[in-house]
Amino acid sequence: MTAALTPSPVHMGEMLIQADRAFSAASSRAVRQFDLQTRPSRTAHQMLQLAPGLIIAQHAGGGKAEQIFLRGFDADHGTDVAISVDGVPVNMVSHGHGQGYADLHFLIPEVIEELDVKKGPYFAEFGNLATAGAIAYRTRDHLDGNAIHLEGGGFNTAEYTMLYQIPLADTRQSAYFAGKYYRTDGPVKRPQGLQRLNLFGKYHNHLSDRSTLTLTTSGFSSAWDASGQIPQRAVEQGLIDRWGAIDDLEGGTTGRQDFHVNFHVREAGTSTFDLQAYLVSYQFKLFSNFTFFLDDPERGDTIEQTDDRQVTGINSRYSFFHNWGPYLAHTSIGGGLRADNAVVGLWKSPDRQRLASLVNADVVERNLFLWVQEEFAFTPRLKMILGLRGDYFTFNVDDHREGYPSELPHASGFAQASILSPKATLVYSPSRVVDLFANVGTGFHSNDSRNNVIDARASQIRRVMRRDGHSEADIAVELAGRYIDPGHLEEGTLPRAVGAETGLRTRLFERLNVGAALWWLDLESEFVFVGDAGTTEASGRTRRAGLDLEARLQLHPWLWADVDLNLARGEAVDEPDDANEIPLAPQRTSTGGLTWYHPNGLEGGLRYRHIGDRPANENGSITAEGYTVVDFNGAYRLGAWRFNLGVENVLNTTWNEAQFDTESRLRDEEEPVSEIHFTPGNPVNLWLGASFSF
Repeated sequence: MTAALTPSPVHMGEMLIQADRAFSAASSRAVRQFDLQTRPSRTAHQMLQLAPGLIIAQHAGGGKAEQIFLRGFDADHGTDVAISVDGVPVNMVSHGHGQGYADLHFLIPEVIEELDVKKGPYFAEFGNLATAGAIAYRTRDHLDGNAIHLEGGGFNTAEYTMLYQIPLADTRQSAYFAGKYYRTDGPVKRPQGLQRLNLFGKYHNHLSDRSTLTLTTSGFSSAWDASGQIPQRAVEQGLIDRWGAIDDLEGGTTGRQDFHVNFHVREAGTSTFDLQAYLVSYQFKLFSNFTFFLDDPERGDTIEQTDDRQVTGINSRYSFFHNWGPYLAHTSIGGGLRADNAVVGLWKSPDRQRLASLVNADVVERNLFLWVQEEFAFTPRLKMILGLRGDYFTFNVDDHREGYPSELPHASGFAQASILSPKATLVYSPSRVVDLFANVGTGFHSNDSRNNVIDARASQIRRVMRRDGHSEADIAVELAGRYIDPGHLEEGTLPRAVGAETGLRTRLFERLNVGAALWWLDLESEFVFVGDAGTTEASGRTRRAGLDLEARLQLHPWLWADVDLNLARGEAVDEPDDANEIPLAPQRTSTGGLTWYHPNGLEGGLRYRHIGDRPANENGSITAEGYTVVDFNGAYRLGAWRFNLGVENVLNTTWNEAQFDTESRLRDEEEPVSEIHFTPGNPVNLWLGASFSF
C-alpha cells in the first residue's frame, strides 16, 4: 500500500473487509468475496462482526435489531454507528424504540459485495450518528450464477435461499433476483416462532461507455415471540432456568420496503458524478416487559412500541482531479436531503391489550447536508485530506395526547439546529510497506425529535418568564408543572463528538499485515430519549480512549490467521470518580481465528469472539460478565454442488448475550430489586446445508 492519491483513499480507522490484503483498497473483488464466503454470516447483522472490534448482541427473539458495541460505545441499536446499504440509510432517527435504531434484517447476506468500515468521525461523507464509526454495505451489480441453497439446524431452524440471474439479450444490461425464507424456534422453552421472508431485486444498465443506471428494490417481513431478558435472581432461586421466561408474551413484527435509483457518469477519467434518490417504507411493533410487576403489580408492565414511517431522500456526489499549484488534487463535493415522516407510539399493553397511551405523535424530521473533501498529494509519500460537512435539521412534532398522561411532557412543537463538522487526515509512507496516519475530526448524533421540541419549548418558557420578570424559582415551578426536566435548559440538540487518532499499517515478509491505532473521543452533553419509558434521561460529557491492534498472516497459500484486539476506557467527565463509569461500555473486545480455502474444494474457518467484563452501572458495583465463544464453519465444493456444515458455540460455553442492570419486581416480591437481567446466548448448535449452482 502506498500513499499515492486515488479516488478511494484508505485512512487509518478505515478498513475494507477483505482476506489477504485487508488494508488495501486496491484488492480485487475476488479477495473480498473470498472473505465473505469463508466467514459466512447467517444475517447481515452478523456481518457487522467482520469489522475489527465490533460485537453484537440479540436480546429479543431474533427479530429485533442487534445491540452494537464499538470503540467503547454501547451504541444500543445504532445511536453512534451510522449504517447504510448502497448509500441508503439504515438507522431510523426518532425511532419508536430508540434513537438511531438500525435493523439490517431486510438485507440478504448473499447479495452483499463488500463492507466499508470507517471508525471515528473523520470522514466528511458520513454525518448524523457517525461518531464511533460508520459501516457502508454495497450489494452486487450482478451474480456469478444462479443458486439454490437449503439449510437446517437445531431448534427447528431452517433456511431457504434462491439467487437467480435474469437472462437478458442485451449484454449491457443485467438483472437478478434473490429471495430468502428463515425460521427458528431458538433454544428457549417458549418457542420464538421467528419467521422472516426477504426479497431483493436489482437492475443494472450501461447506458453508454461512461454512464450507468441502477434500480434496486427490496422488501422483508418478520414476526416473532421472545422470552425477553430474565432477572438473575429468578434463575438462582429456581423459579425458571436460563431458557425460561417471566413474561412469555413479548415479541413483535417488523417490515421494510426499499426502492432506489442510482445514476453514475464518468467523464474522460478525470471526474465522476453520482445521483441517488430513494424511498423507504417501514413498519415496527414490539412488545416488551423489562420490569415485570414494578409499575403495575396486578396486570404487569408490558409495553407496546410502534413506528410506521416513510423515508425519502436524495444523495449526490461530484468528484474530479485537478492541479493545485504544483500538486495533484482530488476534490469531492456531496450533498443531499433526508426526510422522515413517522407515526410513533408507546402504550401500556399487558397481555398485548392496549390500556393507556404514553406516546402518540406524528414526527416530521428533515436533514439537509452538504460536504466537501479535498485531497492533496504533496509527494509520492505524503498526502493530506481536508473535509468540512454542514448539516441542518428541522424537527416538527404533533403530540396527539391530551394533557399530561402518566406525568409526561407534551411534545408538540418545532425546533431546528445546524452544525459544522471539520475533518483532517495526514498520511505519510516512509517506505513501500509502512504507512503512518494521523486523523482528527468532529461529528455528532442528533437527539430524538420529541426531546428537541421539548428542549425548544423549555427555552421559550424561560425566555418569556425572564422577560416578564419571573424568578428562576418561578421558572422551575412552571417547568415542573409541565413535567419538563429543568435540565433541558442546558442541553443541545446535536451533541458534538471530537476525536483523533494516530497509527500505522505495515506489511512484513509479504505475508503479514499489521495495523495499530491509538485514539480518543469526547462526546458533549446530551439527552437520550428512552423509548421504553416515553421520556428522556440526561447524561453529561463522556470521554473515551483506546487502542486497536489488527494482524493478518498468510500461513500457507490456502491458510490464513487473523486476530483483532481492541482496548477502550471510558468515563463520565463531570461525575465523581466513584460514579463515573459508562454503563455497558466495552473495555476489551477481540476476534480472530483460522480461515482456509483449499484447491481440493475444502473451505471454512474456526473463529472466536470475546468481550470482557464491563460495568453495568455508574459506580461499577454491578458487572456485566464477559464471554468467549468459538464457532466453526466448513464447506466442500464438488462441481455445481457445495455442502456446508456449521457448529455454533463449539465449546458449549454458558454465556449471556445481552445484559442490563434493571430494577424490576416479580409478582410475589414486596420490594423491587436492581440487578443483572440477561438474555442467554445460544448453546452448541449444528446445522447442515447444500447449495446447487446452475
